Parts: sequence; C-alpha cells; structure tokens
Amino acid sequence: MFVSVRLNAQQWKGVDGIYQAPNDKDRYVQFSSREGMLVAKLLWNNAEIHFLPDSGLAFTSKEAEGDGPIHLVFHKDPAGIADQVDIGKLGIWKRANDYKPIGRKEMPHTPEQLKPFVGLYRLQNVESRFIQFTVRGNQLILKQTWDGNEIFFLPESELSFYSPVIPAFLLDFTKGTDGTITQVLAFKHDLWIRAPKISMTAAALKMFEGKYQSKDDPDNQIQIRAGDNSLIIKQLWDGKEIVVQPWTETYFYNDVLSYPLQVIKEKDGSFKGVQLLDSNMFQRLPG
Repeated sequence: MFVSVRLNAQQWKGVDGIYQAPNDKDRYVQFSSREGMLVAKLLWNNAEIHFLPDSGLAFTSKEAEGDGPIHLVFHKDPAGIADQVDIGKLGIWKRANDYKPIGRKEMPHTPEQLKPFVGLYRLQNVESRFIQFTVRGNQLILKQTWDGNEIFFLPESELSFYSPVIPAFLLDFTKGTDGTITQVLAFKHDLWIRAPKISMTAAALKMFEGKYQSKDDPDNQIQIRAGDNSLIIKQLWDGKEIVVQPWTETYFYNDVLSYPLQVIKEKDGSFKGVQLLDSNMFQRLPG
C-alpha cells in the first residue's frame, strides 16, 4: 500500500521536464504530472512508469519492477527548479533543456532489399530469448517471441533501421565475410545472434515424450509426443493440441500462436521437465 502526499501546482512544475541518462546520451526520460502522479515516459521505447510523491522531491514507483519499487530523488538548482534526478541504480540524470526530438529519414528501398534481414535471432548468452524478423509490405517487422508483440522498422541506411513509433529504437545489423547478415545490435547494447532453425531426428524428439504435470497446479497435465520435426503438446484438461518446432535442441516454438516450450535441465544436464509460455513449469511423471 502506497501512502502519498499531495503536491501543489508549483511543486509539480518544479520537477516536470526531460532528463538525460548519465552513460547513454541517446536515452531520455520525460517526467510530467498527471492525476496526482508523476509519469515517467521512457523516450527510447515510449513505456510509462507511474510514481507517487513521498515529498516534493522524492517519489516511489506505483508499479513494482524486477527488484522492487523505483525511488526518485530530485535535486534543485539555485532558482528552485529541479536540474537533476537520482534514479537509484541508474545514477543521476541531468535536465536536458536543449532536448530535440529525434528526426529520422527513411532510405528509399523495396521489399526485396529487406529480405536478407529476415530470420531468427537469439539474445547473446541467453538460450531461450528470441526475436524474429519478417517482411510485411515494405517494412521490416520485429516480433518478440516471448509475448508476440510486433514493432515495425524502416531503413535509415543499408544496415541501420529505426522504428517510426519509437525513434530511439535503433537496429544495427552486421554482415559476415560472405555478405549475409549475422547479427543485430538493438538499442546500441543488446546483441542478437542470427540462429537458423534446426532439424532434429525422431530419436532425439522421442526423448521428450511422456505425461507432464504442472508444478503449480497438479490437476493440469499435458501429454507430449514426437511429430515430424516437431513436438505435439496435448492439454489433457481440454484436449487441445499445439505443435511446436525446434529452434534449438532445447527450445521449441509455435510461430502462429507465439507459444514457446523450453526444455529445463538439472545442473548435471539431466532432463527435469518443460516450461511453457515462459512461466508454467511442468515436470515429467514416471512411467
């Protein structure tokens, strides 16, 4: 339960504004007051975080993030206007009085020129995090496999793309020595490696066959059987079947339904069970 104080119009105005990240000059956050809250709009992806005031200069996020609530502390200049904000582990962000919206210009192109970028990409050092690029019309579509969300991009140059909806969301592709696309850098710091889909033998797929029980709800059970370079998941509570194809030896996916299956192993490499939709753990039953 959050208990917040009430601020007057002058106090809200004192913290409103756009602030720049200390270690990434392309990252800005815009703070504005709305219905008794301070709304932080992340200008690199348009996401919003809502804060309640603890005092005229201190705020706590209404939504709990990964490590708990986010705390803000603003610091004033001699004129009484906040000129910087301390955002916990993210450091001190300074007010950007000279901020100008990012302007991007689309490079002339055709759908055919976008096809070399189509494919599956895995986040570096993360086994089960993928994005997928397709071409739709004359746009490059990025699909997040963990939630099915899609964002469209346009080329600014031969290998650099931007999102008209989120101008700060940049993609920088890299070509290999043979001229094919090998990886993409998103937001200037997230590296995704191109990962072609694989084909698995019938024997390898049969290793996963069996009945599985939900760890959180024992009444929920599934049956898995091997198909043609696929696994077929049958929900025993309603009989629905979902077919997932292998993208790695431990990660399977249904592209139409945005439905992932992740094989979970013990530390010694032994098979533990499967995780569906990034959160539902199912353990294999004996027999």
